[in-house]
Amino acid sequence: MEFGFYHEAAGTRHASGIAIYVQRMAAELADDHEVYLYTEAGETTPLLRDSGVELIEIPPFEGRLADAADRVVPLSRQNLSKIAMAARSAWGDVVSHIDEHVDVLCTFQFMDDLLISRLVDAEVVYLIHGVENVGVGAKARDRLTAATADVANTADTARKVREKLGYHVDHVVRPGVDVDLFRPDAPPAFDAEERTVLFVGRFVDRKGVFDLVDAFAPHADDATLRLVGRGDADAVHEAARERGIAESVVVDGVVPHDDLPGYYTAADVFCLPSHAESFGMVNLEAMACGTPVVSTDLPGIREYAVDDDNAVLVRPESRVELSDALGELLESPERRTRLGERGRQTALSLSWGRQATRLADFCRETVGQQPDADTDRRPTGPLPVQ
Repeated sequence: MEFGFYHEAAGTRHASGIAIYVQRMAAELADDHEVYLYTEAGETTPLLRDSGVELIEIPPFEGRLADAADRVVPLSRQNLSKIAMAARSAWGDVVSHIDEHVDVLCTFQFMDDLLISRLVDAEVVYLIHGVENVGVGAKARDRLTAATADVANTADTARKVREKLGYHVDHVVRPGVDVDLFRPDAPPAFDAEERTVLFVGRFVDRKGVFDLVDAFAPHADDATLRLVGRGDADAVHEAARERGIAESVVVDGVVPHDDLPGYYTAADVFCLPSHAESFGMVNLEAMACGTPVVSTDLPGIREYAVDDDNAVLVRPESRVELSDALGELLESPERRTRLGERGRQTALSLSWGRQATRLADFCRETVGQQPDADTDRRPTGPLPVQ
């Protein structure tokens, strides 16, 4: 079977939730299938370079034309980039390449799906990774898409699609984790004399990073907080200074995805206190490394995390609960070991290989089953969850 993946940044970005999902799923499927990744040109990630995925590169939307469009067109730079990529796909030979080589094309963002699904003859499967904000674009995609099927990344996302957009998705395939890369014996990325709490994610309020800085403050005398990711590092430093813990907070910034295992294994506790999260892939990466996880009690996270079994879950935005959970875990090496072992077992059940097989099985069933034009393509009954 021949698969295509269409995502403007998946070929070159080193760390991002959806981009990592695309890279990993494509690489796993390439072991048994022909796989093409249609993406903007740039420095190829090591994972894709070493895999059997064939990259079909499209010139990026940049330069003076992009800057001028930014100033006069009332769309985000990301959406402008997607429109430009679709236009270049149509005017070049990308669409014909898809039609000649691909049985199923996977899209991941509403603008990509809306544009490319109407240009190609191949079956299109749209993979939905969250429905936090439903705007005009998402509703337009729902009405105008030519996709054959919709797949959600979690049952919680499927529920939100049903509640906010009014239809059932066709299937659920969760993200996975590379259990060979993310493993408990990965060499530590840093030496720590004190116990260390690690955060990996964007430095924005919805990820709870400022909650974490505040909750960590009571433990800063004999522990260190390390923050990996992109975003407003100055705001993080300022929050640490205001709490008087600047010396105990280390901002590492952006780290290549393949280097993350060493950060997880070097840490004593991993913490992702998001306010909203469709899944939280970094939690699963930490679990795979045997690092105990403290996270927030959200439906997407509860799909794999069970409080006091393989993780510690606290209410979103509750800095007191978060601080108490961190303190109790930092003071109990036995509990850290137990949670870490249970987390590793959970990660093994959600390897990328297993998830890729589940996606391939669904796509194989989907090919050739396009409903008639007069038939509503939306299923109305319950859906399978993998």
